[in-house]
Amino acid sequence: MLKALTLLAGSLLLSGSVYAQAGLRVGGTWMDITKSLFDVRKGAASMDTNSQFGYHLGVYYQVPLTKRLSIVPELQFSRERQHATVTSGSDPSYGSVSDYQLRLSYLYLPVLARVAFGPVYFEAGPQLGLLVGGHGEGTTQTYSVDRTFTSTIDQAATERYNRLDAGLCLGLGATLPAGFGLSLRAYQGLRQVNREYMYNITFIPSSTSDEYHQFFQASLTYRLPGQL
Repeated sequence: MLKALTLLAGSLLLSGSVYAQAGLRVGGTWMDITKSLFDVRKGAASMDTNSQFGYHLGVYYQVPLTKRLSIVPELQFSRERQHATVTSGSDPSYGSVSDYQLRLSYLYLPVLARVAFGPVYFEAGPQLGLLVGGHGEGTTQTYSVDRTFTSTIDQAATERYNRLDAGLCLGLGATLPAGFGLSLRAYQGLRQVNREYMYNITFIPSSTSDEYHQFFQASLTYRLPGQL
């Protein structure tokens, strides 16, 4: 029985690979690192964020399983940017305000199930992310009743955030003539990205709540000629 199942699985993979298509994906990314919607704790530090334009590029490999259903693994590099303001201190006579730019570089590996209805398709699935670089730069103003002190934020993102990210993707797209296509995709991280809260005026600050990675992507895709 095991041998028969192995042969069947092998034949499905071989038959799928005959019609597999490789392609390219490039576009814009709008990233946000924000606390969980389910986190109702009131910490000593709050964070306001503003997503800025970044970019991504990648390759995908689409393997049809049925007429409508296919599996699409992908390898993607994404460069993401965000402006953040972090305010700490509940006492109006003492606290700090940090204003900084955050840049993150990720390698993503999504594996999506895609269902097509004519030229339109929907896709969903898990995604792993690896933080490979980035930086936080800005200033922190620490104030008290009689003085204000300004310091510089300058820290590698890999020292402030966890390397590994994991979550779910949901998207839709459309195929166009000549192998081109359009794609929209949203991602919600399910693994906390910020490390244990630590106050240091030169560190990239964050809120005292658990923070999660989110982004929205708009892409132009291109299916490479030929079948693999």
